[in-house]
Amino acid sequence: MIIDAHTHIYPDAVAGRAIKTILKNAGGLVEAHTNGTYDHLMSSMDRAGIDYSIVLPVATNPGQGRGILQWIKELQNSSGRMIFFGSVHPYDPDYKVLIKETNELGIQGLKFHPSYQGFPGDSKEAYRVYEEALKYDLILYFHAGNDTSLPGCDFSGIVRISNILQDFPGSKIVLAHGGGEDEWEKILELYGDKKCYYDLAFVLEKMKTNEYARELFNRNEDRFFFGTDSPWREQKKYVSLIKDSEVLNQEQKDKLFFKNILKLVKIPGCMPG
Repeated sequence: MIIDAHTHIYPDAVAGRAIKTILKNAGGLVEAHTNGTYDHLMSSMDRAGIDYSIVLPVATNPGQGRGILQWIKELQNSSGRMIFFGSVHPYDPDYKVLIKETNELGIQGLKFHPSYQGFPGDSKEAYRVYEEALKYDLILYFHAGNDTSLPGCDFSGIVRISNILQDFPGSKIVLAHGGGEDEWEKILELYGDKKCYYDLAFVLEKMKTNEYARELFNRNEDRFFFGTDSPWREQKKYVSLIKDSEVLNQEQKDKLFFKNILKLVKIPGCMPG
């Protein structure tokens, strides 16, 4: 079984525009491997042999949370192969209602990208949202580390992430991009031993060759997930990088592909890892 813990799609009507905007902001540092729609992600999963993908939307302004929730309602039953997380903007005055409705829909977590959303990840406004989400035992899934498409913005920086981990011990927290792209030496010092989870989205190639990233993985082998960041990385290529690895044994590959994520995310018909 293979579960991609980190993917993105957009409503068909805006997918093309969303992809173009992100590519422009990234300044040529990324390319898109799907057109950002539900159907294209499903086709990509089929080509890669991926059984399930977790879809992580991001409410980039306070008014988007309601629309994202409605969109998930429309797609949630289209296929059991996509598991949708929600997203709430900390400046949304209706955040409590949205979180309650998110939980009632059976959505298991919320995605936060503080840099894109425009709020410091460790701000009091953010903390009240995290606290409300944790009342429902929701997973908090963070973009972790600075974003190359947003130079100079530290809202998702690893010091702020470290503060969140310190202030919410024992919570179900996932850090995307291996905890923070290219900052693994500092991450080992700040939160390498914290009981959070990590995904490999977008950074798998780098983590394979970085000694500090490998040490982070060695310390947290039971807490790393396979993830791609599709459409910004090709799912089939990422699956091959794990399958063909001569460094990882089969048990480690199974942990990455499905065993670890199933400790955290419930998928009908799948036993916990």
